[in-house]
Amino acid sequence: MDKKPEDTNKGSSGFFEFEPEPAFDYSTPSDEMTLGGQPLKILSVDDDETFQNSLRLSLSGFFYRGSKPQFLTARSATQAARILADDPDISVILLDVVMETDDAGLRLVRNIREMQGNADIRIVLLTGQPGMAPMRATLEQLDISDYWLKTDITNERLQSIVVGNLRTWEQIRSINRARHGLQSIVEASNSLARAAGMEDFSRRVIHELAQLFGVSEDGIVCVRDDQPPHSARIIGSAGRFARVLNQTLETLDDTNIREALAHSLREQTSIATAHSQVLFFEGTELAPHTAAYLATGRHLDDTERELLEVFATNISTGLVNIALTSRLNRIAYEDDLLDMPNRNTLRRVLESAIEITPPRNRTMMMIELNQYSRSCISLGIKQGNLMLQAIANRLNEVFPKPCIVARLHEDTFAILGPSNLMDAEKISQLEKPSDASHGLFLDIAAARLDLDRFPGPAEEAIAAGLLLVKRARPGEAGHIVHYDPDVEEATSLRFALSRDLYEALQSRQLEVALQPQVDLLSHKIIGAEVLARWTRPNGVVVPPCIFIPIAEANGLIVPLGRLVVEYACEALVALDRAGHTDLLLSVNVSALQLGRTEFAAEMIDAVTRHGLSPARLELEITESVAMEGDKTAGSVLASLRAYGFPVSIDDFGTGYSSLKTLQSLKVSKLKIDRSFIESIGRTEEDNSITDMMIQLGHRLKMTVLAEGIETEAQATWLLERGCDLSQGYLTGRPEPLSAFMTRLAS
Repeated sequence: MDKKPEDTNKGSSGFFEFEPEPAFDYSTPSDEMTLGGQPLKILSVDDDETFQNSLRLSLSGFFYRGSKPQFLTARSATQAARILADDPDISVILLDVVMETDDAGLRLVRNIREMQGNADIRIVLLTGQPGMAPMRATLEQLDISDYWLKTDITNERLQSIVVGNLRTWEQIRSINRARHGLQSIVEASNSLARAAGMEDFSRRVIHELAQLFGVSEDGIVCVRDDQPPHSARIIGSAGRFARVLNQTLETLDDTNIREALAHSLREQTSIATAHSQVLFFEGTELAPHTAAYLATGRHLDDTERELLEVFATNISTGLVNIALTSRLNRIAYEDDLLDMPNRNTLRRVLESAIEITPPRNRTMMMIELNQYSRSCISLGIKQGNLMLQAIANRLNEVFPKPCIVARLHEDTFAILGPSNLMDAEKISQLEKPSDASHGLFLDIAAARLDLDRFPGPAEEAIAAGLLLVKRARPGEAGHIVHYDPDVEEATSLRFALSRDLYEALQSRQLEVALQPQVDLLSHKIIGAEVLARWTRPNGVVVPPCIFIPIAEANGLIVPLGRLVVEYACEALVALDRAGHTDLLLSVNVSALQLGRTEFAAEMIDAVTRHGLSPARLELEITESVAMEGDKTAGSVLASLRAYGFPVSIDDFGTGYSSLKTLQSLKVSKLKIDRSFIESIGRTEEDNSITDMMIQLGHRLKMTVLAEGIETEAQATWLLERGCDLSQGYLTGRPEPLSAFMTRLAS
């Protein structure tokens, strides 16, 4: 198949012609069926429609094993990637290099091998611009089967290429089918598991060779693992040799076979005799040298020898794949740092335990090192690894078999075993130092989940255990938190409520109530705090103490806060229209809101849209947010203050304040928490603390507001101490805007 010289550039309007050649009939039917009884599939990927049609025409009369392959086309690498994702059983790709980009074809190869993980499909590069993908570099770097210039492709050569790659694809698929049985064997922590994989593969090799040549399964596969040839281990045997499995080659009583295998391993060569075949497979970093003996009982003809050579290549690849599979299984099911089972292993064992009909008498315990992160930050990762080694050693000592100990991630471990072995005394043993663990004292938190009380699958059990251990607190008895189905049910209810809250925010079901803030001396209302309220469509009221923590936990506090600000601005506009132009409304601002750089712009936009002065909308932040906020929060807060928004400290006295920080924040109001107001009159000590906070606020030139005032005695005491403002049931409960305006009018 030749392409005209002037049409070598992409996008040309040239056409392809196929040269006449001596006929070789690939279309001869046979009794053999394609793999799985389905037609094989060939995908051509090229943005040149003329070339696509030429390929289709060339393969229009092409048959393989009595069946006509299905010919598919794609005009771009992107389209081809979608086709392959939907149909990974395509056998051969005829792939152009330059399409939508100069390296589109090469990127598709990487996508197939690395992203889709398809190592079976055969890829043939057909390019009209060899400079875009030099042959040697491309073959070295990418897993491709063939590389041809389009100008070198003839009709016969194209069909020959397709036949060779279809054969290779079938052979790879055959090896993979044999290998699938190994995937259920996951004992990645010891060599026996890997040996079992090699033995299974070896038996399949003997079976496939016997099937290929139509002989009995009298065969041996042995492996030399850096030992003398006669000491090579027999890892596969069948037929009359089945009894020698797992023995060394020197124990084989048939001298001729023993010497033939030893010679093959020693000289690293294959041997053919009138009665047998010895195949040598060169080892790699992943797989050792291997030799296989098969009693053919006759000479192999030329065709059989050719098939044997191809099959031997596939066996070599298969041996490497088996070794790689064992290595990947170890990575997938074993923690590399501690040489112990990981989360995947725990999940598989846990699945088996859950399948047992109750009572199972199985408990899973979660262990967490409380000081791991602090140690890594203070002393480095080596100290952290030392701690992990120490806890791993102690876990294996305290929880021997039949318990399964696994590392889930970083400083979290899990133990699965009989329920009677999972007690607080075991945790105490883990914390005690020993010489083997470098004398380290370990601070451990633990959670215990009884499988008979947990109704869910393995993955949910692990997730529940991980959440449970976060509730453990050092200093509690044994540091163990026990799984409680009632708590889990409450968590599920909160999750359902969080979804309802999202819908309520979308449909603006939430409203606001205004609680008056009153001057203690004049009894005049100077403003109000805007509080979110949620009444569900069925009339059920959800208290703020329930839905506010949910909003903070799932991130809905940001849209909730935005909605409250909008309502506050609308309320200020309504108050202005009613003539109350001097009132101030305050809204609560969470740490999550302040941590967003967009928050300042959103606040400025809100007051601008409603034509309000920012001085009318006060931002309340809690004492903990004020003290612990990050640089972003501080910068956002400074921007808002500079624009004119007043800032107040809410719940003052419940956190840990720095006087320097308080002064630098330049807040205008200090709100004393209700817990201090409730204690007024009980003891002189309680009174003195509240008195001190009032004086502190005034010294810092702040207005002081007392929250939660419910009695006249409290109000009188606060007024005598110079407190400026009050907020509480004594002066007004939270109420809708209409009721608040009625209060103002009266």
